[in-house]
Amino acid sequence: MSQFAFGVLTLALIAAGLWLWRQREPLTAPARGAISAALLGLGLAAAASLLQSLGALASELEQTQRMLGLAAQNISLPLLGLAAFYLGRGLQWQPAMWGRILLGLMAAFELLRRMELLFGYQWVINGAGLLTMLAGCLLVLSRDRRPLPFALVCAGGTLAPLLEPGAAPLNDLFATGNTLFWAFPALLGAALAVGLLSEQAHNRAQPDSEDHLPRS
Repeated sequence: MSQFAFGVLTLALIAAGLWLWRQREPLTAPARGAISAALLGLGLAAAASLLQSLGALASELEQTQRMLGLAAQNISLPLLGLAAFYLGRGLQWQPAMWGRILLGLMAAFELLRRMELLFGYQWVINGAGLLTMLAGCLLVLSRDRRPLPFALVCAGGTLAPLLEPGAAPLNDLFATGNTLFWAFPALLGAALAVGLLSEQAHNRAQPDSEDHLPRS
């Protein structure tokens, strides 16, 4: 049953990724960078879920799956949350900034892993990603109320593992347990919030002014 659920999750994440990619087309270059970061977060989760869905068929890829699962646990929601805040706030970072953020997340993960503080860090970093996502939705609430409900769905899926002792957000992408179904609202709610936030006017590329000049 769990392998089937992982398969469904993989397909759902791929579908969400394709939708986000389509949302990317009419955006400014900085906003497209935020969508690319969100797609990376979804891609990590989809890859980990895919290998989980293969089960014993991918036993020789177990180490790869565990690495992808850990990466998804510690990077996916933070990237999605930061992308949501970026799009809601209308920031204008240089594209290289996203690379620095990714390197920072990877370095923090490795440091805390070596210090054996990874469990607490997973809650802190995913909680931070969730808060930034909610902030991005609140910034546009007066203009567009659609993203906030999906961010709240993400919050429910992210925080639900608190009910399971010893579980962390997206725990089942690393090691199968009892919190798999909470990954659906956590990841899909985040993806939908990011996509809807991308539709804010300040993220849209403006047509060249020459297009609006009267023709002789």
